Amino acid sequence: MNNMAKLKLILFIFIYFFSATLSNAESLNDPLQNFLKNLESLEVRFIQKLVNENGEELEKTEGVLYLQPPEKFYWHYQKPYSQKIISNGNILWIFDEDLEQVTVKNIDNRIDETPAGIILGNKSIQEHFVHLNMGVIDGYDWVELTPRNLEAQYKNIKMGFDGDKLGMMIITDNLEQTTRIDFSDFKKNITLSSSIFNFEVPNNVDIYDERK
Repeated sequence: MNNMAKLKLILFIFIYFFSATLSNAESLNDPLQNFLKNLESLEVRFIQKLVNENGEELEKTEGVLYLQPPEKFYWHYQKPYSQKIISNGNILWIFDEDLEQVTVKNIDNRIDETPAGIILGNKSIQEHFVHLNMGVIDGYDWVELTPRNLEAQYKNIKMGFDGDKLGMMIITDNLEQTTRIDFSDFKKNITLSSSIFNFEVPNNVDIYDERK
């Protein structure tokens, strides 16, 4: 999987959890369900690292995420390059500033048909994942989710919580590469302008409109 496909996969895995329903929660004390409960909006900074099976760092990126469930988000990779992935709930824009190109999709067109993209929407977590509470490790309350789909491109997802805040997310793919995302400056249920989730295509960029 190339880096672009991996970034998209990680994005949709992450966004899925914010749009999942809570009706089938196994326990009110589950840290993931506690985090999702009453979530209306989110602003958070992140540092994302990709590490291979030998523990060698392959890539490091950082940026900011704004999110408004169920399907509005603004994911901005700011360093070392700039890429924006934005959805208003109907349309998805992927803007690669360095390449000066914008890809436009319908939000219901599952990007790259990844398992995470397929399950994006208001569906039960338990329907798609084996859910294991791992307990407190190094200060975080951990949850592990293993996809029920045997053809998934990732082996498992671990999420570490500090109370009702998401502190870390670790995704291991089938190549034994690990993506670790550390979150900071966590702001929950703040007022977000609707303009954040609508993208105005700049002049003089290539546009690839894949909407049908």
